[in-house]
Amino acid sequence: MPVMTYNSMFFVVFFAVFLIVYLLMPKPSLRQAVIIAGNVFFYGFACGLQAMLLLAAASLLIYLVTRKMERIYERYEAEAEGLSKKEQAALLVNYKKNTRKWLLLGVIILIGFLVYVKVGKALHFEEITSIKDIRFTRILVPLGLSYYTFSSVGYLADVYWRKAKAEHSFFTLFAAMTYFPTIVQGPISRYDKVMRQFHELPGFSYERVCHGLQRMWWGFFKKSVIADRITPAAGAIFADISQYAGLEIVFAVIGNVIAIYMDFSGCMDIVIGAAEAMGVTLDENFRQPFFAKSAAEFWRRWHITLGAWFKDYVYMPIAMNPKFMKRTASIRRKCGVRTAQVFSAAVPLMIVWILTGLWHGTGKDYILWGFYWGVLIIIETAFAKELKSVPKKLHINTEDFPYRLFQMIRTFIYFGVGRMITAVGVGRGVFLLFGQMFKEGRFYILKDGNLFNYGIDKKNFLLLAVSILVVWAVDILSLKGSVRERIDGMPLPVRWILYYGLVISVIVFGIYGESYDASAFVYGGF
Repeated sequence: MPVMTYNSMFFVVFFAVFLIVYLLMPKPSLRQAVIIAGNVFFYGFACGLQAMLLLAAASLLIYLVTRKMERIYERYEAEAEGLSKKEQAALLVNYKKNTRKWLLLGVIILIGFLVYVKVGKALHFEEITSIKDIRFTRILVPLGLSYYTFSSVGYLADVYWRKAKAEHSFFTLFAAMTYFPTIVQGPISRYDKVMRQFHELPGFSYERVCHGLQRMWWGFFKKSVIADRITPAAGAIFADISQYAGLEIVFAVIGNVIAIYMDFSGCMDIVIGAAEAMGVTLDENFRQPFFAKSAAEFWRRWHITLGAWFKDYVYMPIAMNPKFMKRTASIRRKCGVRTAQVFSAAVPLMIVWILTGLWHGTGKDYILWGFYWGVLIIIETAFAKELKSVPKKLHINTEDFPYRLFQMIRTFIYFGVGRMITAVGVGRGVFLLFGQMFKEGRFYILKDGNLFNYGIDKKNFLLLAVSILVVWAVDILSLKGSVRERIDGMPLPVRWILYYGLVISVIVFGIYGESYDASAFVYGGF
């Protein structure tokens, strides 16, 4: 049976047919109908009818709850007309209590199901509730559950806070929730922003379609040529770490970090490119994260929409909560301004990062991973002045390239250490992994040819090195402006040489064959 993943040939054929039909539609309403049909086909084929019905039920819940909150606010506006500002504020408090009930209902159902699925998978509910091969509980895991749950909760909160208007068309909301480019692994969408675009879907534009397809092929290059070439080799070392040590572990960690980046950012290029070809603009999810100079900056560049979601719907509500602010003021009086500043930043940050760890997985390894990143960012925040003073005392020019390079390498190491925590699981595995790294050097693999005996031979190693350098070069150029706009300004023969070169590179050097499993992208299981 064909596999419906973004890097599968089946998806390429599906999207080609879909895009042709979509662009032939003369009206935005018909184009939206084609999107809904494509969503249903993609999601139903990938997950089955039960998951599709569950997603439809979630869409209906959100539609009804937001419409109910909107009607409550409409009654408030009618009653508040002619009242003073003080009277309006007092009246709004009562109406907000009513809308809050509906908000909590929607959030509890959505988050409750997400927690049930994640905890159920972690605790193996299916095994616990089975007797003699008869299962009383079957955990249905819809594709992209975490992504559409977070987007849905954000949309409910925005309607409650009156930052967004409730959508009056159920089909438009359903189209946004099931939008097949984003449903697998994001970016985490702002539904109100997507739905506004769905009402005015543009027709055919040669430039836009070309740009979208170019970006999709760039994503295929990252995924098929680089990520899928590295992942098996690194995975083999992680699967039996007791047999490896020193430089072997270092190479596995570095390779795994590069593979994760190419995998996830490649998927984002595919989905953002696919949406662009349709005339839909999605939020960027990556901005050269390994050029970051600190842990906090890294997470402003990596999985940007997840960080923005936690900032808007977890960090800020905690930091701006009256009770929390009162507690912070009390600490300021008793312990001083510095302690209060650390407290006000550390508490919401640690909550955010523990939740971020749980979002990625429910095991102890992901909780520790969240704690690890939380501590790093809290230290950077709490001791920012002291950390900035160190280079000055050592007479280091922080604007020089060597120091900036040091900061980028440090950020890469931060991520690599974090990845070691989740690569083999907390417990004996993670300690064994760190222990094996420092057990012995094994530098001899650089001389005796063993470097090419871990699943990547010399030719493939050179191909990887060149491909990674190409991506790195494009990222550097992106810092100075749009690479696609630069390509557009090149002579026609040069442009088409680059286009055909990219397509041929994916076709010739991509990982395929009978033994190849077009596996889901790394973040597709969340």
